[in-house]
Amino acid sequence: MKKQSMVVLVAAMLGAGCGDLIEDILPSRGSCSTASPRTCTDYTGAAWSAPGTGSQTCTAAGMGATYSSAACSATGRVGSCVVNSGQSSEVVLRFYPPSTTATAQAACGQQPGSRFVAN
Repeated sequence: MKKQSMVVLVAAMLGAGCGDLIEDILPSRGSCSTASPRTCTDYTGAAWSAPGTGSQTCTAAGMGATYSSAACSATGRVGSCVVNSGQSSEVVLRFYPPSTTATAQAACGQQPGSRFVAN
């Protein structure tokens, strides 16, 4: 009986998490978007919780970057790249068209220690 209950519990947990799991696991502490290339960076590491850190970093990036206290949009996204995973400086770089999943994955591969997530 315990084994069956555990299977049901695990199935329920997996079913509840069928949404966009990366946002559930790595909540954003603000974001920075650029128009060309069309990308958005979610600030997910603990270092980004200090007031003004994300905004200042975004402004310093140049390229017409725009800071938002909200997370990057999931609409139209072709892929994400987790950079510095598990570190306080962790960010998730989001890619949008005209990038493709293949070009997003290739760009992610240029970041040492990064992990690509297709979405």
